[in-house]
Amino acid sequence: MATGGTNLSREFFELLKAIGESKSKQEEDRIIAREIIVLKKKLEAPSSSTAPGGGGANTLLSSKKRSKEFLVRLLYVEMLGHDASFGYM
Repeated sequence: MATGGTNLSREFFELLKAIGESKSKQEEDRIIAREIIVLKKKLEAPSSSTAPGGGGANTLLSSKKRSKEFLVRLLYVEMLGHDASFGYM
């Protein structure tokens, strides 16, 4: 699946494809539940940087591109009727 020139990852497009190909609401819910777990882990993962001022910073939100994709993923979770309040900023 081509990413169409957007700055979103292949992983994100695979998520969209899986949701689109799901055969039932229950299957869609399982896909979203897995995505929520992944997003929570990424949000809670501390930065491995030991540079001054970098302590405690999150690697997921360290770049604009990653922040944008994280927010778009949260939006999809919310649009499909699941709670994404853990990612509210």
